[in-house]
Amino acid sequence: MIAATARSLSDGWLPAGDQANIAIRAFDVLTSRSPLLGLHSDVSQVTHHAVYSLGPMLFWLLALPSHFGSTGTMVLTMGIVNSAAIVGSVVLARRRGGRALMLISAVALVLMARSLAPEVLHDVWNPSAGLFPFTLLIFLCWSLACGEYRLLPVTVLVVSFVVQCQLAFVPPCLGLLAVGLVGLGVSLRSSPRRPAPASDAAAEPPPSSTEPAPSGRRVWWRWALATLLVAVVCWTPPVIDQIEGNPGNLTAVVRTAKANPPSLGDSVGWHAVVRAVGIRPWWLRDPASPWERKNEVRVASSSAATVSTILTLLALVGLAVAGVLRREAELWTGALIALALCAGLAFVAASTPTLRVLAETLGYTLWWASPAGMFVWVVTAWGVLRTLARVARSVRRPHDTHRAATLPRAALPRWPAGEAQRGATGASALASVIGLLVLVAASAAVAGAERPDYHLSEYRPVATISTALERGVPRGRTVLLIGALGSETFRFKMAARFALVRRGIRPLSPGKDVRLGSWYEQDHHPYDCVVYLEDGTARPVVASPPSPARAVSSGASRRVPAARAVWRAHMIARVGFDDDSAVLPLSVWTAPAGCPRLAPGAAHAG
Repeated sequence: MIAATARSLSDGWLPAGDQANIAIRAFDVLTSRSPLLGLHSDVSQVTHHAVYSLGPMLFWLLALPSHFGSTGTMVLTMGIVNSAAIVGSVVLARRRGGRALMLISAVALVLMARSLAPEVLHDVWNPSAGLFPFTLLIFLCWSLACGEYRLLPVTVLVVSFVVQCQLAFVPPCLGLLAVGLVGLGVSLRSSPRRPAPASDAAAEPPPSSTEPAPSGRRVWWRWALATLLVAVVCWTPPVIDQIEGNPGNLTAVVRTAKANPPSLGDSVGWHAVVRAVGIRPWWLRDPASPWERKNEVRVASSSAATVSTILTLLALVGLAVAGVLRREAELWTGALIALALCAGLAFVAASTPTLRVLAETLGYTLWWASPAGMFVWVVTAWGVLRTLARVARSVRRPHDTHRAATLPRAALPRWPAGEAQRGATGASALASVIGLLVLVAASAAVAGAERPDYHLSEYRPVATISTALERGVPRGRTVLLIGALGSETFRFKMAARFALVRRGIRPLSPGKDVRLGSWYEQDHHPYDCVVYLEDGTARPVVASPPSPARAVSSGASRRVPAARAVWRAHMIARVGFDDDSAVLPLSVWTAPAGCPRLAPGAAHAG
């Protein structure tokens, strides 16, 4: 995580496309147009009504970085948040299974990061931003299900952030919360004692130990109250939108869920589970492209992958049953969380509509299958080893007891006081050192093999365009931003818009911009000049400014006879964008040159 973030900063990361839209909405948080919802969602195509992610918490996180410092501050923020999520996951793994599970989880997280594009590790894009907090949420809900009620507030905070990032996180998060809350209820009803941290031994830890906490039942409601306050803060903006909207976004989301369009079906859902869990799982692969999963789920996996998936699911069911019978909360709750992740993954993949644009989203909505598959493997391996170790001890104990009873007292081995304990401590320390060395080696190998960011080729041309706009458009202006760009270069328009907004310039767009809100819509607002982003280097033709009584749309002013052109466009930047197949030329123009502030009667009022 640190290596990927540092490399992106050194490469000069700049937002474009949806990343730029997120940066714009984050910039809006500290203004009167503060967003109440998240980013616009492609599922809007199901009902042809605008649908957004559930809330603005991602914008809140990036609000200060988008205002202050360089644009790379947003990448640094995401790198810090994701690193904290990883550390939190490892700490919670230690509480559940001791030092052994801690080291196993740490190595697994490193290997899992290898299955994701380096940009995902620090990106502000909502499918990426929610990924590692989602990983932390898995371990939070596991600990919550084991009775750690003090984690309720942070669990609600993390789950609110994750589900507000992207709608695809909602099904698995609901499953995680269900297991966590059910396990918490069982724990509170079954024992007045609170869980203590698991043993630090490197070997298989003993059953969950407890320590007296007579006041636990009397104070847990304080944590419940804190949880309620956190929930109120996180969900007040979406509730306000629901009350003021017509309809509100929550209603639109429910309508979309009930629309029941043709979906990819159960076979795709099963393929997704097999790819995530079966040999060789997604989380242990280094994909050539971050979007390949949308194609892989349409093809049946190998027999080995299918059989290993079935055996893993059966093992999880067996571990859940064994955990319930032996009253081992870590065992049955961990197994149920793993099963809930598999069910959520199958549901998300199977229920994705067959519409081409939405089916393509599987390329990134299935990224969370990597931490899900990782957790399934970790819990299955740990649970099976723990159960086998317990069985082995139970078989060996009667034999040792019988042997000790038949030997003369003088023949029994005698150890100096404390020597056995020192030996166990030494073995534990040696195992920890070996585990740390393996972890360091895996981390260094993964970091050293990382590829450049997927959008690296955009950073330099975006920087050139941003610098040109800074020099060519004075602060405090209102401009009409027009991007005559193709499918390979359309992301540069969003990048230019953010560069303008960050300098206090209001960029208007033709028509209704459902992604950003009415403040950015042209809608008869006067503007001082026009900024064009063009594929190629041909000069755009600018129509004469209409009178206030005869406003025309900006679209009609683009291609008119040269005789009517009174604003001569002036090129302020020309760049080349390498899209791996060719170098595409882009040009940036302003009209009139210098963007002077015009009198109200002479300004465009499109």
